Amino acid sequence: MRFLSSIHIAVGIVLLTIGLGFYADLKTEQMHAQNVQIQVGLERLVRLNQSLTSAMSIAVTEKNSLRAASYNSLQTELEATIKKLLTLTRHMTLAADMLALTEEQRELRAMEARAFAHMREDHWAQAHQTLLGGDYVMALKLYEINSESVVGALNIELANAARQQDQLRQASLVLRLAAAVLLLWAGWRYSNRLQAELAEQVRLRAEVTQAKEVLEETVKRRTAELQVVNSQLETLSTTDSLTGLANRRRFDSYWAQEWGRAQRQATPLGVIMLDVDHFKLYNDHYGHPQGDVCLQRVGEVLRASVRRAGELAARYGGEEFVVVVPGASRVQILETAELILTALRAQQMPHASSPVAKVVTASLGVAFGIPLESDSPDRLLKAADVALYEAKSKSRNCVVLTHTV
Repeated sequence: MRFLSSIHIAVGIVLLTIGLGFYADLKTEQMHAQNVQIQVGLERLVRLNQSLTSAMSIAVTEKNSLRAASYNSLQTELEATIKKLLTLTRHMTLAADMLALTEEQRELRAMEARAFAHMREDHWAQAHQTLLGGDYVMALKLYEINSESVVGALNIELANAARQQDQLRQASLVLRLAAAVLLLWAGWRYSNRLQAELAEQVRLRAEVTQAKEVLEETVKRRTAELQVVNSQLETLSTTDSLTGLANRRRFDSYWAQEWGRAQRQATPLGVIMLDVDHFKLYNDHYGHPQGDVCLQRVGEVLRASVRRAGELAARYGGEEFVVVVPGASRVQILETAELILTALRAQQMPHASSPVAKVVTASLGVAFGIPLESDSPDRLLKAADVALYEAKSKSRNCVVLTHTV
């Protein structure tokens, strides 16, 4: 958007001018500090030169070399001062002047060194001629004139730099004013646009609220449908597709639940295992489709015979079925088992190949007891399986109750 671009430009200008202002202030401070160091260095240079010249002049005049004892330390300090000045002025236009001034320093020091050599040999006339003769005095005068020129050039250069910094500050100020005007204009445009957007948001909020209500209603309806489907899937996942009884998965879950309840409450729990007698011979004689019909009829018998609350009939596997009977007495469990066997015989389903009877019969193993805390859920099931095996070993077509666990 145009006004947003204007805001970005204005902010960029403000940041740029702030940066320029900081840069100008930093450069000014650096230049000021450099100026002070250069001026102090030049003053020290002049003072040291005067001190060296004075020490040599007094020593020659009084013919006493001890009066120049401080010459070496002064010369060392002078060389350090010259080196620092060259470093400070290497980026300035007067750097060449400083180098020329340094060369003049070397010439003066060379003359003073020759005079010093004459003093050490007690050639005072030669030392006087070397130091106070025309060449040394002329070189010293030229050095003083050049020093004043360098100071003047330094002041001019620093003044020009200060003027450039002022121009930079003024440019920064103009840019800041332009940025402020641009910000005000962008703010005015933004305010108008904001009002229009607020009105649009109110309209969109109303549409979103309406759409949300429709969506929530749809979600509620779909959730209810999903719950129904999940319930159906749960039923399918726990139901044997052939007989309509509970499947093995459902039985295992229910058995663990009832076993835990019987342990906690110290109540009796019974289980009946049922196996169709000679079912393989039935399949071989009548065929597997008819065998499935037989198992369906057995499932119907179990559903009709297991009617008390809490009881569960399930297909255990193949032609084997199981009934969970919680909270019943031994007599009631036996009655239930006998009722199942009698109802199955009453179906009068032909079984021509059975050596037990000419109709479909079953063997039933019953186990009963009150589970102890140390008991395993498999113990009662194994007891019922043992009773079932005993029923098959006898004559089949009967009910066998195992010992109470």
